[in-house]
Amino acid sequence: MSRLGMLYALNETELEKLCSKPNEERYDYMLEEIEEALFGSPRSCQLDKAWESIQYCLGGGQWNEENCVPNNIIFGGEILVKTDNEIMTLKNHQSVNEIVEYLHQNNLQEIIQNNFWNIDDENFMYKDNNSLDHALGWSEDILAFYENAQKENCQVIFTVDF
Repeated sequence: MSRLGMLYALNETELEKLCSKPNEERYDYMLEEIEEALFGSPRSCQLDKAWESIQYCLGGGQWNEENCVPNNIIFGGEILVKTDNEIMTLKNHQSVNEIVEYLHQNNLQEIIQNNFWNIDDENFMYKDNNSLDHALGWSEDILAFYENAQKENCQVIFTVDF
């Protein structure tokens, strides 16, 4: 199980192509077309396995999937794919704008530091200083990624496979 999370900024054409696929084909299409084209570019943001702890921290230490800021910065959004093995969510233009505004007003690194130790041990078994450092390190590029997505008028998908 990889559990590696990614964010991708998609333009209208890319998103239309993705959404035109049947739900059961979308994740594979994302891997073969979107990831192949965007991985390592300013329109991608690697989250590694830190996406989960960042999501908990954005919810004050609780898991929250609401489609509103700050809970939709990583995981939340409109569900495009949800199986036992894969998740893909979409943040629309309005959400991207709200996320950028929120991240300008709230330091993500401070949110993680302030909320990491509030994560329930039963829900998250990797709560130690190394995991905190891991979350802080992988979260460093999130604001720049969203700023670029906003500048390029893109919507954002989050992807993870289990």
